Amino acid sequence: MSIAAPVRIGLGPGARLSPAEVVITRRLIGENWRIARWAWPAAALIAVAVGAVIAQFTPVTKSIWENAAQWPRWWLFAMAIALVTNYLPIVVTHGVTRRAAIRAVGVTSVLIGLGWAAFFVVGQVIEQFIYNRLGWPDEMDGPHLYDDGYDVLPMLAEYWLVFLSYLVAGALVGAIYYRFGAIRGTLLLPLALLPAVAIEILTSTGWLGAGLQDGLSIARPAVPALMITSVVVLSLAALAIQMVLRDVPIHSKK
Repeated sequence: MSIAAPVRIGLGPGARLSPAEVVITRRLIGENWRIARWAWPAAALIAVAVGAVIAQFTPVTKSIWENAAQWPRWWLFAMAIALVTNYLPIVVTHGVTRRAAIRAVGVTSVLIGLGWAAFFVVGQVIEQFIYNRLGWPDEMDGPHLYDDGYDVLPMLAEYWLVFLSYLVAGALVGAIYYRFGAIRGTLLLPLALLPAVAIEILTSTGWLGAGLQDGLSIARPAVPALMITSVVVLSLAALAIQMVLRDVPIHSKK
């Protein structure tokens, strides 16, 4: 996977990926799709089954799909850890620079987070449609950036921010454990989890964020301030990952 030519591929103003970075990004997205293509239908079927069972015994009064968005946080978190600890050493030992590998993982995380966010937006829209047809109230357990299941853009922003924060936090956890080992990595773990915790507090959309906001008596900021702060938090976390991994020794497996 070594770079044989200096040709670079443009993805937008000021953003260019080298051929090696494009190959890595495509490969990682392909690996994610092999998981998502069965995980997404399974999640949808489980949500439908839960709704059907509940409807047999009591009226459905709240959104079921809302709670289905909890497990992907930790799935993506674990996946990001694996990307750094397992995939990064492989591509570096095959001639790809650390910088290229880190950039590819970053782009992949943004796209994967967007893909999962889009899936959950589609699910929420479908649930809203079904609830409206059946006359069920589609009420949420917690506060959200969107008003209902048809408020697509705020919903997409919310899911994307939350999912991306867990991807970034997972990558940072993987980076500190890979570089500093088990003992120092564990001591630094609270710092590595800060991106996910910060976004949860800012959005207060999940039980963790809502609980922390209540416990700390923090009000959710206005949406513009929330978005700007979230971008700053994620950018700082990405910079921390870059600093930890930019000259990390690659561990050879014997």
